[in-house]
Formats: sequence, structure tokens, C-alpha cells
Amino acid sequence: MYSSDTMRRTIRSALLIALVSSASCTTSHAQQSARYRVASTAVLSLDRVNGDMPLVDTLTTAALLEITITSTSLSVATLAIDSLQVTSSGMVRRAPDAFVRGRSVAAVLTDGRPRITGDSLTACTAERPLAALLPELLPLLPMPLRADQQWSDTLTVTSCRASLPVTTVSIVKYRTLAGMDSTTVLLERRALIRAGGSIAIRDQLVSLAGTGTSEALATVLVSTRRIQSLRGVQSLDFTLTNGQQTRRMVQQITDTISMLP
Repeated sequence: MYSSDTMRRTIRSALLIALVSSASCTTSHAQQSARYRVASTAVLSLDRVNGDMPLVDTLTTAALLEITITSTSLSVATLAIDSLQVTSSGMVRRAPDAFVRGRSVAAVLTDGRPRITGDSLTACTAERPLAALLPELLPLLPMPLRADQQWSDTLTVTSCRASLPVTTVSIVKYRTLAGMDSTTVLLERRALIRAGGSIAIRDQLVSLAGTGTSEALATVLVSTRRIQSLRGVQSLDFTLTNGQQTRRMVQQITDTISMLP
């Protein structure tokens, strides 16, 4: 039913989405550029036909990223890859060719947050998976920023999974907690995720639908309002179908992000 290329694209996709907005929130970008180290481990389980034991793989990703914010008539955030390494326990053979040094993606900052938009024609370009990292690293924060604040948001992102343009909706709740000292606060994030999309492949309509949850805890420096470090976990459950067969894939993802000096 599914080609090995389709399966590889399914496995290497990840949902890194979640950000917030409210009338009382704003974002300050005093620091115009920042570099981050990203480490991600995904344990993937894919059901097999005829009830055989599922295929299980561990996919490890390490990347160095840089975010630059420029302001002219519009504020634009650009994320660029400095380096990327992907390793697998066997199911995914090598890193995607599209993710090479210098690859970048940009998003206009509207009301202080990146707006990740797209349609079925642009969702599966090579840059699209990068776009989801921008809202992860540029959260919209209350002003002034302090402990014991709460807010929520619904974020919609169109991106690519298993070669399909997929619309993902995250319902996110945020809370700030006291940091180690007065210079930092902790940012707690919890999200409910649902996703769906379809595309015609070889005269068959292939559909993807899924749900999941995510939790993350970040340290934010009050003076710059930038994330210094973040650790998050995500659990996703997807179903792929072509109308004749249905297969299930479960992802358990752990992400660690730290700002570099």
C-alpha cells in the first residue's frame, strides 16, 4: 500500500507546534539573532499488514539553528540551519537531502508571533517542516513577564506529513512559574493536537488523521524575553488509509532545545 519513500517521509515528520496569543500579550525582540542547539529523539511504531509485529524505529536528530529578526515595514523572523545530523536504528536509512546547511524559512511576525500559513501547493516544499520551529522558539509572552500568569490559544498550521498537506490544530494552555532567581521565569505549555489531510496518489485518495498531546517546560530570560532552554514531550497517534487498507503509526517524541552563547 505504501512505498518506502512514503513511509520515510511519514517517519521523519514531526509536529513542533504551539504558541499563544491574547489581547494582553506582546513580544519584544531586543535581541535580533540567536543560535540554538536542538536534540530530538522519536520512537516510532508502525503497524504492519496481517497483524505482524509493528515496525519500531528510534530516530535521533541533532541540529544547530539560527533565528534572525529584521524589521522594515514588516517584522520578519528567519530560521536557518547551520548543521543537521539524523541517525536511525534502521527504518530510516539516512537524513533527508532537503535539510542541508543554509536552508532557511521566513515568517512575518503578526501581533508578535510567526504566522505559519500555506496551502496544498506549498505545504510540502522542503522548507515547510522548518516553519514549525519558529513559533516553538518565539513565544508570545505577557507584558510584563512574571510568574503566576496563565493564557491560552488555538494555533493552526498547514505543513507536510507522509507527502500529504496536513492541517494541524493545537489548543494550547500556558502558565508561568517562578524561576531559579528573579532573572528568569519558567514557561509551562500543554497542548491538545488534532491533524487531518488528504491527497490523490496513483489514482487513490490517501488520507491522514491523528490526535495527540504535548507538554513542555522552558526557561525564559526576563530581560530579553527569549527562551534559554526547553524540554518537551509529545505523543501522536496517526491513521493512514487509502480506502482499502488502514495503518496506524504512533510517535513518542522528546525534544531538548538550548540557546548557545
